[in-house]
Amino acid sequence: MKIKFSKIAQLEYEEIINYLYDNFGKEKAIKFSDLLKKNLNQVNQFPESFSFFQNTDKRKFMLNPYITVIYNVNKDLKCIEILNFWFNRSNPEVLLQHL
Repeated sequence: MKIKFSKIAQLEYEEIINYLYDNFGKEKAIKFSDLLKKNLNQVNQFPESFSFFQNTDKRKFMLNPYITVIYNVNKDLKCIEILNFWFNRSNPEVLLQHL
């Protein structure tokens, strides 16, 4: 399946990478990016093996202790759309309003 990022997810990803680079250096930013790629490979192989987010049809995986990735499996388009990078300490009700 093809993996694509929503506009929001792309912006959130760039913000995270910039934050890591500015505050912790290039190595941390690269490590985060590599971890995301590894997890996306797993999602691509087994897209429906991850749990649902709250009571929605969207799925999630925890990227690290701070960030959960929300995604949607679109069987018609044969793609996995990354919807959001969610900070785990945030209120999930806010995210539900955006989904």
